[in-house]
Amino acid sequence: MIAPRDLLVDENATATAIFEAAKMLLGPSFIAWEPDTIWMELADNNIDMDEVNRDKLMAASTLIQTDGFYWDAAVYENITMAFNDLPMIPDAIQEASPAQLSWAVFEASYLRRHEYQESETFDREPMGYTAVCLHRSGFVVAPEMLSFAQTELDKLNQGAVELKATVQKWWSSVNTDELAKLELAETPSDVQISYLAAVHLYVEERARQLKRELASLSR
Repeated sequence: MIAPRDLLVDENATATAIFEAAKMLLGPSFIAWEPDTIWMELADNNIDMDEVNRDKLMAASTLIQTDGFYWDAAVYENITMAFNDLPMIPDAIQEASPAQLSWAVFEASYLRRHEYQESETFDREPMGYTAVCLHRSGFVVAPEMLSFAQTELDKLNQGAVELKATVQKWWSSVNTDELAKLELAETPSDVQISYLAAVHLYVEERARQLKRELASLSR
């Protein structure tokens, strides 16, 4: 079993697990408190969270209390950073990787379901931000969790219609349980498959971590 206080100071813990640990220690009503009140209450319990974990807790709380993640690019970007163990920098534009974006979308959906809320449809700003990040990373096919940005990505990848079709067909037949066994060359389609495989593996590993942490908290 992992003690809630241990998760709150674990710099590698998922945002969802940190949120659940805070609920266990402070009670569900903590979500309505001012940040300074939360930090003081935790300090009274001899818990000093670092800045990144504070960002994770605030990001998770924001996700539960508002729908900004789904329509505001700045909120979307900052929650993505926090959910990937990185500091939020509200006054700067941070470019997330496709893997980081995919994990943030996965965890956001998981956390909202866990808190009995539905996920929303992504609006224009997060779509555009995601498409640009995918394009700058060389993707022609959006990973599954980011499929909402495919139309915008297509606009940035004009001329890649044939490559996109080839990759989509190939990826749809790939056994994702055996990605480590894929033998890939340096052809354009093979490179695209390697991109998608890397994102899938990252999300899969983080999902396993999240489930381990929540299972340990509930024992």
